[in-house]
Amino acid sequence: MDLTFLQPLYDRPGPVASLFINSSRNVEDAEHTIRLRWEQARAALLEKGAPEETVAAMDGVVGDTQGVPGPHGQVVYASGDEVVFNSTVARPPQQDFQVSVGALPDPLPYMAAERRRVPHVLVVADSVGADLATEYVDGRIEARRVDGDDKPVHKVREGGFHHKQMQRAVDEQVSQNLSLVAEAVTEAAGTSGAEVIALAGEVQVRGDIADLLPGDLRERVEYLETGARGPGSENSPLEEELAQRLDAKATEHLRESVDALGRGRADGASVEGMDAVVHALQRGQVETLLWNDELPGAERELYIGESGEQVAIAAQELRDLGVADPRTEPARAAIPRAAATTGAGLELIPLDEAELDGGIGALLRFPTPA
Repeated sequence: MDLTFLQPLYDRPGPVASLFINSSRNVEDAEHTIRLRWEQARAALLEKGAPEETVAAMDGVVGDTQGVPGPHGQVVYASGDEVVFNSTVARPPQQDFQVSVGALPDPLPYMAAERRRVPHVLVVADSVGADLATEYVDGRIEARRVDGDDKPVHKVREGGFHHKQMQRAVDEQVSQNLSLVAEAVTEAAGTSGAEVIALAGEVQVRGDIADLLPGDLRERVEYLETGARGPGSENSPLEEELAQRLDAKATEHLRESVDALGRGRADGASVEGMDAVVHALQRGQVETLLWNDELPGAERELYIGESGEQVAIAAQELRDLGVADPRTEPARAAIPRAAATTGAGLELIPLDEAELDGGIGALLRFPTPA
């Protein structure tokens, strides 16, 4: 999981109010339900010490997820009188909401809920255009409709009036429409860093769209057998098929990381245990942070300074590095900040895949100096 989207959150002064709330609209009277949840979450934030102006800023965005279908959650971070981050994520929290208030944001709860985080573009296409759904690495979901001209896009029967001219006109119009789709897909993939381009819809146009994509994107194409535009498509098992493909890609990433951890034990390219991981983060060594998905050690107090790599097990370590006044933060907040600001990624590892020493480890960019 790429954590660079978190970096702007650490440029704001605290306290930061963090909210992860169930904003699903697949229930009766969803507006009322979400409003009640927010009232309870709002009270909890104030009780934890969030300033009134900060919570008031969140009033304007919480629940504003119109147009996002099915179960989903909303993540909001605010500081001062400003919302710093507001995103819809594909999975809601297990309970109605989770909140925290502190010097740093608390991104781990919704990261844990979003274990499968594969940025992708879903394209449901026909000869006229396509419906695109783009999911970013931070969980944001953007929908876009691309429509070309629908006249003419259907070929006449052989022997019809001006048969050859009409056939040519149809082919040219479909080609123009699919070029518009390919351009939109290329743009969406570029902005989201999509690892998968999932193509669904009319079989005869899917391959044509793939052929129009740049070479690096063609390598990421997955053809889905379900899904269509138009009436009746809502009953298609498209979401289930897409989820299976994304789960497979996420599992591939996870196993690659676990394999690399095993190799690194022999050649020094990986470390395990909170102390070793913290020291590696200090040195900017961490390429990928690995944490068992139950987040052992998340409540352990660590010492931090003003910049992300200033994280330590003991306050004196930071004083030796020139930090005059180290302060404490739980690992659940300090570790993601250090990882994000030093460009490290994150993989949450199920215990049945690998049990890390101390529940946490890291793949390193370079071995630890002797």
